[in-house]
Amino acid sequence: MRLIDRYNEHYNYTCAGLPHGGPISMEHLQSLALKSAIYAFARKYNMKESIPVEDLENLADRIEAQGDEFLQRTETLMKEEQRHSTGAPDAL
Repeated sequence: MRLIDRYNEHYNYTCAGLPHGGPISMEHLQSLALKSAIYAFARKYNMKESIPVEDLENLADRIEAQGDEFLQRTETLMKEEQRHSTGAPDAL
């Protein structure tokens, strides 16, 4: 399994276990990202005591690329939804 897959596995399982389905603050999000990175390295490379900075930077780049790919895949859907939006708040 690739490093990014290990990271995603930990992140997704953790989010699935939260009552609200994901981190609720930036601090929770940052903490989860760091813990997921540590988990990924510990599982993939058995690195529990030291993780090279270059490897962390590489993982961060892969996570960013994964986000960019998601945005590209959903760009047309988001534009279509914005085009249909009336801008008026929903009536209760």
